This record gives sequence, C-alpha cells and structure tokens, in this order.
Amino acid sequence: MAEPMADITDVSSQNEENSSAQDEEQRGRLTQFPQTRVRNMMKIDPDLHLANRESVFILTRAAELFVEHFAKEAYKRTVIGKRKTIQKRDLDTTVDENEEMAFLEGTLD
Repeated sequence: MAEPMADITDVSSQNEENSSAQDEEQRGRLTQFPQTRVRNMMKIDPDLHLANRESVFILTRAAELFVEHFAKEAYKRTVIGKRKTIQKRDLDTTVDENEEMAFLEGTLD
C-alpha cells in the first residue's frame, strides 16, 4: 500500500511543476520583451539578490509601457515635422520637452 501513496505524491508534484511551467509560459505571452533577458539585466545590480517571477514580469511590462509611451511621444514630433520615420532628433526633442523624460538627458548622445 505504500507504493500507491508514493505514486499519488509523484503525480501531485508533477502537476505542480506542469502548472508552474504553464503559468510561466502564459506570463511570457503577455509581454513582448523576453523576460529572461530582463531577469539577466536585473541580476547585474549587485544590490539585488533574488528576483521572483512576478517582479520580473512587472518590470518587463513596465519597460514595455515606457518604450511604448516614449515612441508615441517621439512619433508626435515626427508628424509635426511632416515625416513618416522617427529620427534621433525626435527622440531628443521628446526628452527635452517632457519633464518626465528628463532622466534621459544626455543618454542619447
């Protein structure tokens, strides 16, 4: 009788592993940026010791939203300039005109 009980716990642990893998895959589909690469960038910080899946997901999503916002603001400058392609000067103008982007000053040089 000990063997069937062991089989049940094995099946239970396999189900948990499958569920965890499915959760990870589902989170991966919710983002455009690769979460593995974001996790690797997070590990560069010596003050960060652990990064759980949820924090990596949230940081990945925040980065995507930031890039989307930055691109939209730069595109507005492109349209004003009556062009179809975003250029570096559009990004520079976006940084200069938006106080919320002030932390990027000098990074695009």
